[in-house]
Amino acid sequence: MRVFAPGEAFGNNRRRLQARFRYNGTDYAFRITDPVIEQKYLALEDGDYVLGESYLTVSLGEPYTDGYCYKLVAAVISQEV
Repeated sequence: MRVFAPGEAFGNNRRRLQARFRYNGTDYAFRITDPVIEQKYLALEDGDYVLGESYLTVSLGEPYTDGYCYKLVAAVISQEV
């Protein structure tokens, strides 16, 4: 996982949590919206953290006007939390 402020270069210091994982040979990076995981990791400094073996619930956000949707991690099931 990565804790960072993606808009920091543009004056937006809002921090986000991102799941970074590989599935079937493809690398992914989805925003995490699980409130328990957000609370725990956003309290830490910016950086990369290893969560270990976990289950991720991947969901689609609301569609934009062009019909595209963002993928996000809505829930994380981990032995660490």
